[in-house]
Amino acid sequence: MNAEIENLRIPLAAIRRGGEKPREISLTTSLDDLQIGLSKINDGKVEVNLELIPDGNKINAQGLLLAEWTAECRRCLEPVEGELKLNVSENFVEEGKTFDAERIEASEKTDFYFFNESDLNLEPLIRDAVLLALPLSPLCESSCQGSEPEEFPVVRDETSSQNDEKGDPRWAVLDRLKE
Repeated sequence: MNAEIENLRIPLAAIRRGGEKPREISLTTSLDDLQIGLSKINDGKVEVNLELIPDGNKINAQGLLLAEWTAECRRCLEPVEGELKLNVSENFVEEGKTFDAERIEASEKTDFYFFNESDLNLEPLIRDAVLLALPLSPLCESSCQGSEPEEFPVVRDETSSQNDEKGDPRWAVLDRLKE
């Protein structure tokens, strides 16, 4: 089926050809601008392994996305590397069409991607999943002290964890309402 894919757009005829049988998509794509802050996907390359399952007037895309990322440690500014391994399960519905709300569970009603009458575009799904999973401010290791620990020591706020256990005193009046 990969020969039929052009620019992450899959023709609906290829998806629906097998009826209720899932269509497997396995490819490596390169997308521009896969970066949040200083974290970015290496060369924008994402490995896509999805099953597209037609279900009435919706299509469920589920599977795995793999990508390698690089960033800078937020304390010492040394390079940090990692790998994203994302399990995705998202629904696509046809633009402008109403769908049977009875068949869609309450947990599924909020997030949809849309497809048009000719094809389904996987790029928004891939882009959203990868960008949301990138670390915003990674550390090279949890014990990183930074580049100049003598001059700029890492301060751990231990008093906030004690206050969190007791609760915020400003909300104490509302805590009485629970009783």
